[in-house]
Amino acid sequence: MALVPLVTALVRPLVPRSLRPRVAEKVYTAQLLAQGGPATFAAVVQAWRPHVAASALVGAAVLATGRRTRSLAAGLAAAGLAAGAPVVHRAARRPGATPGPGDVTVLTANVWHGQADSGALAAVVADERPDFVVLPEAGADFRDKLMPLLAGLGYRAWVASGGRHRDGHDVVLLVGEGAGDVRVQPGRGLRLPHLEVTGGILGARTLYAVHPTAPMSRSSTAWWHDELALIGSWCAGPVEPLVAGDFNATFDHPALRAALGRCRSAADGTGRGLVGTFPAGVPRWLGIQIDHVLVPAAAVTTRFDVLDLAGTDHRAVLARVRLPG
Repeated sequence: MALVPLVTALVRPLVPRSLRPRVAEKVYTAQLLAQGGPATFAAVVQAWRPHVAASALVGAAVLATGRRTRSLAAGLAAAGLAAGAPVVHRAARRPGATPGPGDVTVLTANVWHGQADSGALAAVVADERPDFVVLPEAGADFRDKLMPLLAGLGYRAWVASGGRHRDGHDVVLLVGEGAGDVRVQPGRGLRLPHLEVTGGILGARTLYAVHPTAPMSRSSTAWWHDELALIGSWCAGPVEPLVAGDFNATFDHPALRAALGRCRSAADGTGRGLVGTFPAGVPRWLGIQIDHVLVPAAAVTTRFDVLDLAGTDHRAVLARVRLPG
């Protein structure tokens, strides 16, 4: 690691000035990951389990063409099948239910430190009219850019920190008229601010608008585990909640699977459980799904889509569900 500053100093003059902040961010991230220890390494590798499994199967197919490498191909195929078997059901599609007037629609979109195209996001909101919009990495500044574009649509907005944090370190929640008379309050227990919503169409249920810590270092990986455990305590409660946001976790992470409790992903049974929401700059099949809407296990998903959104490194998730009575 001592070589990193030297290499950075030598390479920096060769990088265009416009790209230097982004390159510096990547170098810093790489340093954190390298120092993160086994738990951080495991969290990073587990996120890419479907891709590792697919690569192993492709490699096995290639090796199987050679007589001397067939035994190696068999072992690689076995490893790929073992890794991929728990993943397959997330791509399975079951017959869907018809949307109804009592459904609840949730949109979540990480807006990348407030850099997402507010006009594009406003167009999605205007077209889809979600009841709840959860915007990780948005703060008061992004809210102030977005809300004039939604004038006349009846949306109300809350900033999790009350405006104390800048874009990138906050969460904004929009609530539509159709959600009714809801109560919104700041939550506690996550490193980044989050919001808790009750009442209105949610009834006795709570909707949590969240952005758990990314497991990028020893300390942040420990926070990540604790925060997913907190979400697990919500999902194990007597009244199952809805939880929406950027979880910085896929269902290949045991910590997120353990957190499900009496909840499930709104993507279950839609055939879109493996569609990548991050990073948005790669094809959907190549990314990982870390943006989620968790719903009560007995809820019925009537629509689930992953939407492209200009200006951000995440894709948005739109889920329409019929909550149990």
